[in-house]
Amino acid sequence: MADQTLRRALLMNLLNQLNQQQQSGLNLDLSFLLDGSLNLSRSGSTTPTPTPTTPTSISELLESLVGQQVQLTTPFDTITGTLIAVRSDYVVVVENSGDQVLVKLDKIELVTETQ
Repeated sequence: MADQTLRRALLMNLLNQLNQQQQSGLNLDLSFLLDGSLNLSRSGSTTPTPTPTTPTSISELLESLVGQQVQLTTPFDTITGTLIAVRSDYVVVVENSGDQVLVKLDKIELVTETQ
């Protein structure tokens, strides 16, 4: 606990120094998230958090939206509902009416996450 307190104090000191430099004419645009999970040890033994990757295909995008409300635009219709499954060549959406709709991946033109 004392180690976290020291880390936070050091971080606050650094932020104060940056603030003073900004007031002296140096233009910096920095933001920090101060939470209890800061790991600022110098041992080098920590594993860096992997950065999120951008989906590279429509199926990857859809897989990231399973369980979410989506709107799928196709050449023939727009389907709105909860995405419940992504398969090799189609997805399954449950509309508000309770109907399950199967949509072929190669027919999806636009994917929109809705609330």
